Amino acid sequence: MKHRFTISQLNKNGYAVCKVENFKIFKALQNSFIKNIRVSNSKKKTIEDVRKYFAKMNKAEINKSMINFITFNKNLSELMIKSFPNLIKELCGKELFVQRRAHTTINVPGKNQAKQVAHYEMISGISPFTYVIWAPLHEINDEGGAYHFDLKTSLKIMKEEEKKGLVNSPRVLNLMGKKKPPKLKFGEAIIFNPFVLHGNIPFNSNLARIACNVRFQSFSKPLLQKNTDYLKYYRLPS
Repeated sequence: MKHRFTISQLNKNGYAVCKVENFKIFKALQNSFIKNIRVSNSKKKTIEDVRKYFAKMNKAEINKSMINFITFNKNLSELMIKSFPNLIKELCGKELFVQRRAHTTINVPGKNQAKQVAHYEMISGISPFTYVIWAPLHEINDEGGAYHFDLKTSLKIMKEEEKKGLVNSPRVLNLMGKKKPPKLKFGEAIIFNPFVLHGNIPFNSNLARIACNVRFQSFSKPLLQKNTDYLKYYRLPS
C-alpha cells in the first residue's frame, strides 16, 4: 500500500497528516476560490491577498461574503476527493458516499474571535465509518490551524463525560488551551475519523485561515442519521 504509514497513524491516533496526490487539481481548487472572491479588480490576486482581505473583516461581513462561494462550492466535494484518490481508495474502495457540498471555513485572527470548542463528528449524526479530510488552501506556519486529540484520549474523555452527563466539561476546555495546532505546508492536509475531538484556538496573525473539508465513507458501509440528503454516491475514476 502506498499510504501504509499514513493509514497506520490514522488507525493508531485517529488522525494523520496526509499529502495531496493530485496537486494540479488541488491548485485548481485554490485558484477557483481566489477567482470567486471579489478582493480587488486585479487579475493577479493571490491567496495571500484573499487572506489579508478576510483578516480585516468581522464574522458578519464574512458570512455576507459567503454568497460568493456558491459557484465555488458546487464541485468542491469532487475536487477534494480527486486530490487524494489513492488514499481514499485504500481506505474505502472506489465506490463512496461523499458529502454533497464540502465545507469552506474561514477563521480570522485575534483574541476576540470565537474559538471552536472541541467536538467530534459523531455528534452531527454521521456514521462511524466516516472519514474527514481537512485541507488548508495555503501553508500554516502559525497557530491558525486545527488541533486534534489522539484517539485514546478522545474516547476516554467521551466515556467520562457520558457518565457525568456532560458535554465539553471544564477539563476539555482546559485541555484546549494547551493544544498547539500543527504547522502544514501548502499541499498537506489532515485526515481523521469521527471519534477524534478537534477544534481551533484564537491566533495572532495578519492573515485569515482558509480551509476546505469533506466527509466520505465506503458505499458498502451503513449510514447513520446523515443519509442521502447529506451524502451522494460517487465512484472514483479508474
